[in-house]
Amino acid sequence: MRWRAHVYPVAIEQVLDIGCLASLTEAEAEEADENGQLAGNHMYQDLRGYTWADLAKAIEIERRLIGRLQAAQDLEAEAEQLDDERLDSFEPDDGLWELDIGVASATVALSALGAVPVGSCNAGGFGGHHQGAHPYVAFFLGKARADEVVSLAQAAKVGLRSDGAGLAHIYGAGDLDLLRFAETTRDRHGR
Repeated sequence: MRWRAHVYPVAIEQVLDIGCLASLTEAEAEEADENGQLAGNHMYQDLRGYTWADLAKAIEIERRLIGRLQAAQDLEAEAEQLDDERLDSFEPDDGLWELDIGVASATVALSALGAVPVGSCNAGGFGGHHQGAHPYVAFFLGKARADEVVSLAQAAKVGLRSDGAGLAHIYGAGDLDLLRFAETTRDRHGR
């Protein structure tokens, strides 16, 4: 089976209730890093503090990997091969920090913006079985950065919402939507 772009049944809206956003304390972040659990993610890894240079590299690597998947005659075999290569990579960025293709660069973009990513999924758009119904990244967002993230989501034409647990979610209706968010973020910050 060859790769084909998926369209997911989700309405794209930018509705963020800033008053409901929760903060993550340093103590909570350290505890989560130690026990690998945060906000329902039992495979949590600390992805804070990425830079604009990390974002540029993530976009470059993600575009290259997506190109391989798009060109593959057998999507599942190529996805499996890529996963093996990523797990065997010596540098974390070469493996996209163990993040799903299709959401990795958006996760790094949010980190560079000062958010704290806590979970993500590409909804299986690039092979394999995934739990998400559409591509998303969930994150803690400080109220001071909320307007900028809303503006970026609007410019990239991706969804943004808050949940009942105090997290923000950026999401897409297509496989490449969150990559577009990352590129919009990079372009806006002139890097």
